[in-house]
Amino acid sequence: MSKKETEKDEIWVLRKILSRPNYAVISLLLQKSPRTTKELYSILEKKFTRKTLIITLRELSLDHNVIQPTHIRTDKGYGLGYRLNPRIKEIAKSIQKFSKVVEGIRDV
Repeated sequence: MSKKETEKDEIWVLRKILSRPNYAVISLLLQKSPRTTKELYSILEKKFTRKTLIITLRELSLDHNVIQPTHIRTDKGYGLGYRLNPRIKEIAKSIQKFSKVVEGIRDV
């Protein structure tokens, strides 16, 4: 990696969280939360590789605390799932709102 790619500015974490696979997971959890890991894989498997999704879930849960692991009741007992951190939920909704505002400005 070049020096430019490794430099961190004031919003590097936001950029990291808003990468395509990360935002896809956040968007799904905004629609319905919690979701099982299997659910997330089955919905996103056509857009991203399994390895990418595993890395994404690890980054979002362990590195950035954006999603939080939780137990979900299933037909066979309990399974692992994720829910969106409540503080991040508000930020994600704001980002969607700001995106619409920017699109409106661009279209003028």
